[in-house]
Amino acid sequence: MRTLMPRIGAVGAAVGLALVVLGSFLPWVRSGTVFYNSYQSLGILRHLGFTDTFPALGILLDIWLGVIPAAAVAIAMYALRLRRTAAVLAVILALLMGTIAGAATVQGENEDGVISIASTGPAVMLAGAVLTLLGAVVVLVTQRNRVKQYQQTSGGDL
Repeated sequence: MRTLMPRIGAVGAAVGLALVVLGSFLPWVRSGTVFYNSYQSLGILRHLGFTDTFPALGILLDIWLGVIPAAAVAIAMYALRLRRTAAVLAVILALLMGTIAGAATVQGENEDGVISIASTGPAVMLAGAVLTLLGAVVVLVTQRNRVKQYQQTSGGDL
């Protein structure tokens, strides 16, 4: 069972990362009867010139676009058995995306407003971020225990 835990954690984190990416393509903003995913919403902010007024927003938008490649790299690292490195990247992604999704989820859907946050995308991303975080923590803890066990039995450093 002890050797199975890193694999279970890796699978959980990989599934969570897939949910994070899926959540980014689900509805995030509602305008009237039209729903927009996160990328369409960010494109509207760029088009309206918000990135010129607020340069930090431009950086955040670039980071948001990097989530898919970063998640793909983390999943590939899990597949290549680079579990600790993948888990560290997964924790960073989970904390960043989970914070944003959590804030949007807390705001909730406002049926009365003309423009409001749609709950589907943020909720799926938040669930994925939580699963990613749990899986990555399992990987980090179990891998650390395996290193300690190896050092005690072999008398050397890894």
